[in-house]
Amino acid sequence: MKSLSDFTVPWLKDVKPYPTDDVNLAWEHPEVRRMFLNENPYPPSKAVLEAIFAVAKNGNRYPGDGPKLRAEISKKYQLDPDNVFLGNGSSEIIEMVMKVFVAPGDEVIIPNPTFSLFESRATIAGGKVVRVDQKENLQYDTDAILKAITSKTKVIIICTPNNPTGDFIPDEDLIRILKRGIPTLIDEAYLEYHQEHPSKAPLIRDYPNAIVSHTFSKAFGLAGIRIGFCLADKEVIRFFKKMQMPWSVSLMAIAAAYAAWSDGGMLKEKIGNNNREMEYLFQELNKMDGVKAYFSYGNYILVDITETDCDPQEVVHSLLEKRVMIKTVKGFKNRKFIRVSLGTGEENAFCVESLKQILQHRNAR
Repeated sequence: MKSLSDFTVPWLKDVKPYPTDDVNLAWEHPEVRRMFLNENPYPPSKAVLEAIFAVAKNGNRYPGDGPKLRAEISKKYQLDPDNVFLGNGSSEIIEMVMKVFVAPGDEVIIPNPTFSLFESRATIAGGKVVRVDQKENLQYDTDAILKAITSKTKVIIICTPNNPTGDFIPDEDLIRILKRGIPTLIDEAYLEYHQEHPSKAPLIRDYPNAIVSHTFSKAFGLAGIRIGFCLADKEVIRFFKKMQMPWSVSLMAIAAAYAAWSDGGMLKEKIGNNNREMEYLFQELNKMDGVKAYFSYGNYILVDITETDCDPQEVVHSLLEKRVMIKTVKGFKNRKFIRVSLGTGEENAFCVESLKQILQHRNAR
């Protein structure tokens, strides 16, 4: 009898599932400070909770595609509601891009390092991932991206600000990439934290290959509710609607997102908390010997600990013993990095003091 693996698509063996063991561990131990997943540490507002409860009474009915929410989103970007597509988090937007444009053997250009879900979803579509390293200063290497384009390139990924490096791609470099006409996913998951930086959404008018994704998971703080959106040419939206599983965005998610979108005061407060604490974390980390923290426009900070001669995974484990969860970051040649997601004021101060103790102990050995 054949093994079940003989019946799977051939490229499945190359797929690495997105890891969730650490998330399960965090739920099992609520006393742990969750500073590893780029979550917003502040819970949904009263308005969001009331909206969820109100619409849950109609939970026996299937949802629509959120026309009221799409209309409100489109106003901000001076687009048409038909330029807006809702997904189960921006993760589903990534999935749609890969399903629509990538066939087995096609190439997907991805910056290195960046959000790992891009690679896993490209691979599950049968695509070949082409990684392009960031420059030594952690900026996009646009020349290298353009050089990596071949006749097999079907998608280019640009995360701006990039996770985990935390900086933007310059407009002129992004336009150089878009001019090649290849579908380009511009992930702006963290843009709301710095609204003085305009969205790249207007570019879709001149470059229909531009697909701009956003999420309610980060600044809006709805990660567990699962809703995101993208702004794209109407033809791209039609492609996505053909591919999307019906009703993937729930009534509760749409209601929560509409309430959060309408509650400008709460969003402003969360942004203010984030950016104030980000400055604190940036300053305090850079006071430590052998540590270089990179300023980030998101809710996370990349920390180079190469000069401390500490192993990143050992640092992560030591922090976990102190009930703080952070992550290591791979993808840098001959350099050692960790990433710290922003927490509350108390969590950030505790993390800084704990990390200081760990590094001092390692250096004293």
